[in-house]
Amino acid sequence: MEKSILTEVYMDSNTWNVLGKEIQNYNNILVIHGEKSLLSIKNDFLKTLEGKKFHLVHYGNECCHTIINSILDNLKNNTYDLIIGVGGGKSIDASKVLMDKLDLPLFTIPTIASTCAAVSYISVMYEENHVFQELYFLNRPPHKTFINLETLITAPKKYLWAGIGDTLAKYYEMNLKARGKRLNFNTTMGEKLSHLCKETMLNYGKHALSTEVVDDDFKEVAGVILVTTGVVSNLIDFKYNGALAHAIFDALTKIKRVEEEHLHGEVVAFGILIQLQLEGNCEELHNLLKFYKEINLPTTLKEIVIQDEYLKKKEEIINKILNSIAGSEMPLEFTREEFIAILEGNL
Repeated sequence: MEKSILTEVYMDSNTWNVLGKEIQNYNNILVIHGEKSLLSIKNDFLKTLEGKKFHLVHYGNECCHTIINSILDNLKNNTYDLIIGVGGGKSIDASKVLMDKLDLPLFTIPTIASTCAAVSYISVMYEENHVFQELYFLNRPPHKTFINLETLITAPKKYLWAGIGDTLAKYYEMNLKARGKRLNFNTTMGEKLSHLCKETMLNYGKHALSTEVVDDDFKEVAGVILVTTGVVSNLIDFKYNGALAHAIFDALTKIKRVEEEHLHGEVVAFGILIQLQLEGNCEELHNLLKFYKEINLPTTLKEIVIQDEYLKKKEEIINKILNSIAGSEMPLEFTREEFIAILEGNL
């Protein structure tokens, strides 16, 4: 049985009136949010909630089982009929886990265009110390997403910048694993859509980072980062979701500084370059290197780690990367030494 459950998406410069209409039949709303994300929409959002009973809960600065269980304990005596998740990837991922555990509908309001969390059915779980732990698979993606473009255009550009890197990875990772295979119906749809994850970023990403107004290029880049990437993720077989670039990010979070000072999509973007070198795909590598230099995405490991900190955890990091891709669908053959040499180039 192939099943497609996709999020209902509203995207415009101003979506508050639509949100107001969509929450008319809900009366007790749990709002999961980040601190800066709530401040960025506070006036319009709270005005939309007028006349409703609602409870604001900060997600706890990490999408973590321990923190989420603590939130659940504090909510035991409350009866909600809707969750609204506000913020970036971690805040929205936390709201999705709560959707799953409380069996409630979820509306998401992404306040930055950095990941596809607002429409995907996976939450990325971390330890309390911010080290990647696991992926949490939900029964379904969020029910509705409201993308307010005026909120996104005023957000710090670094999040859009990282979102471009994460979105590029969806194309390169998915197509590496699926290459030459007969795909099922849903995965075929996802594969076709994944081309937008590359083409839109390369064609319009640089402009989207520089513009101060919501124009067609900005809207398309934000939409592909937030929606298309998530739809691809939801459609394709899970074995085609994520590959080497994400494995590199997950492992490098063992270095505290990486999680504290770098964004997910920034590090994943670097991981794509490692994949292309292992493939021997010189043409794609050349194209991406040119684009990365134009928008200042990292091209070497030394732009992400401090050498001494990396060397202290090198074996643990390398083992985690190679173990996570062992037996995967990736048609790559390389030795441990070859991988290390490419990863550490110019370190």
